[in-house]
This record gives sequence, structure tokens and C-alpha cells, in this order.
Amino acid sequence: MQAAMNPVAAPLSFPHETEYKLSSFSRSVAIATAIILVIVFAWFDYVTGDYSMAVFYLIPVGLATWYAGRAVGWFIGVLSATAWLAGDLALSAPSGHPLMPYWNAAMPALTYGIVVELLWAVRRFQAELEKRVELRTAALAEANEELEAARMHFIEVDKFESIGRLAAGVAHEVKNPLMTITMATDFLSEIVPLTEVEGTAMIESLREAVERANRVVCEMLEFARPSALSLNLDSFQLVAERALGLMKHEMTRKRIRVLRDWCEPEQLLLLDRNKMQQVLVNILLNAIHAAPEGGTLTIRTRVSASEFIAEIDDTGSGISPEHQSKLFEPFFTTKPIGQGTGLGLSVARQIIQLHAGTLTLGNRPEGGARVTIQIPTASGSKS
Repeated sequence: MQAAMNPVAAPLSFPHETEYKLSSFSRSVAIATAIILVIVFAWFDYVTGDYSMAVFYLIPVGLATWYAGRAVGWFIGVLSATAWLAGDLALSAPSGHPLMPYWNAAMPALTYGIVVELLWAVRRFQAELEKRVELRTAALAEANEELEAARMHFIEVDKFESIGRLAAGVAHEVKNPLMTITMATDFLSEIVPLTEVEGTAMIESLREAVERANRVVCEMLEFARPSALSLNLDSFQLVAERALGLMKHEMTRKRIRVLRDWCEPEQLLLLDRNKMQQVLVNILLNAIHAAPEGGTLTIRTRVSASEFIAEIDDTGSGISPEHQSKLFEPFFTTKPIGQGTGLGLSVARQIIQLHAGTLTLGNRPEGGARVTIQIPTASGSKS
């Protein structure tokens, strides 16, 4: 990651010739064009008898080097010098030193070689710069994504803080009227005779509505201002069994079967028993609502390194992709009106985070949802 973020600071490392991603068609065209130009120039020199135009051979040499590589450039350079020498030998006068044509051909050949090496160095340097630009572009794109994610995280944090303040204010404003309504309901239940069936039913409905509203208010206050933990060494298994006992009526009504897979030996964790029980009740209630009639609910625990892991599986329809990112948003719920406040999972995650742990939700490959709770073990939390 560090190297990718600062590619320009790295030393130059010229790529090998085989690293160039030129297509075989492009190389073939470049080689064919260079050879044709060498033949054309050689024929022109032969026809005109003027061998002072060796500079024109630099065109096929440069073309071959740039588009086909250094080896091909050297080949075209040698071919050009050979063509020039062949024409000179065929048309040169017998006077003069017999090695003079070879000396004359050696000079262009040396020039072609220098041009090949210079062009090849420029080509490699260009490839290195392109590679660095590509790395820097990828690094900037990754950094931009990280900045965008951080910005969205801060926006979400600010939104949750605003919702928490609003929830606390609303809860306090609503709690006093609810107490008055509760007192009035109790008073009415005493003066309305039991023979008044309709009146008694209305009072009972009113009491249930007040209890539901009071439960929502309590959850809002818990979400807005979670109280401090009271941590003690306790058994997660024991807390889970108590939560299952509280849910026994709901599970019996839907004929939910519970499977337990506890780790051995039993683990003692630093827990706030009441708050952890609140977490498990919320999770179990969601699992029971999601499971079909006669479904199965599995609780599994295990220890990995210095971490305690609890998994709660249900046999429901799982979590839809469009709801996956909203599960922990306050007041988001897929339950019908009156059956959920949308605060249970938000509060549960807060409580687990106060235990220095994590709470995640996902779908099981075999169907249904899985809630995973990860908490440091007592030894891990002390270290």
C-alpha cells in the first residue's frame, strides 16, 4: 500500500523488452514496414547511384525499435547497413582501398546502433512513466474512496447523534403523559364493574397501548443515553438460558425448536448480565418472528484465541440485500406497525460495543439469518 501511494518516489526500474504489451499484429506491421522501407531506399540508392543518403535508413531503424523492440531495431539497422554496403560494392569503382566500402558501411552501422540504444532508452523511460502514472492514478482513486467512506461515516455518526438527542427529548416529553394515562387507566379499572364487558375490554386495550408506548420510550432512552455497564464475571450460557426462558411463550406459540451447541468448558466473561440479556432477548425475538411455524433456532458458542463467539441462527427467509445496510439504523424495521420500534438492533449493537465486542448480521448459505456476537474473553480483556 505504501509503495502504491508513492510510486514516483521509487527508483527507476526499466522494464524488460518482453514486458511491452504490443500486439503481435502491431509488431508484424512495424517489422514489415521497416523491411519495405529498407528495400525501397536500397533500390533508390542503387538506381540513382547516390550512396550519400544513408541517413534515410534511420526511418525504418527508428520505426522498428519503437514499435517492435530493441532486437528488431538492431536487426533492421544491420539490414540497412548491409543493403547500403551491397549497393556500394556493386557500383563502386575498382580504384581506392578494397576495404573502403566496408569502412564506409561501418559508420552508418555504428550510427544506427547508437540510435537504436537511444530510442530504446527513451521507450523504456516512457513505459516506466506510464506505469507510474497508472499506479498513482490507482492510489489516488483508492484514497478518494477511503475519504468518501470516512466522510459518509462522519455523516452517519452526526445523524445518529442528532437522532439520539431528539429521541431523548421526545422520550422525556412523552413519559410524563404516559404515567398520567397509566394512573387514569388504573383508576378506571377500579370503578368500571367487571360486568361491563366492553368497558373492561377498552381499558385492557388502553393498558396494552400504554405499555407498548412505554416500551418504545424506554428503548429510545436506552438508545440515546445508554447507562454505564456493571461488569462482572458471568456465564454467557446462563444469561442465554434466562433469555430463552423469557421467550418460551413466543417459541411455544410458533412451535420453534431450540438447538444448543455450547462450548466446553463453560466460559466466564466480563458481562453486564441485564444488558446482555436485553441483547439476547432482542435477537431471539427477531429470530422467532423471522422463523416459520415449526422452525428451528440454533445457539452456538465457541472460543477462538482470546475471543468468545456466539452465533444465533434461524430458519427464516434471511436478510434481503436492500435491507442489509439499514439493519442498525435507528427506527428502521421490516415488521408491521405496532410490532417493532426499529431500535432493538441499534441498542443491542451499542451494548455489545460497550463490552468491547462486535455484533454482525448476515445470511447463512443454507438459508436463514445468522447473528454473530464476538466478545473478548476475560483473559483477553485484561491483557
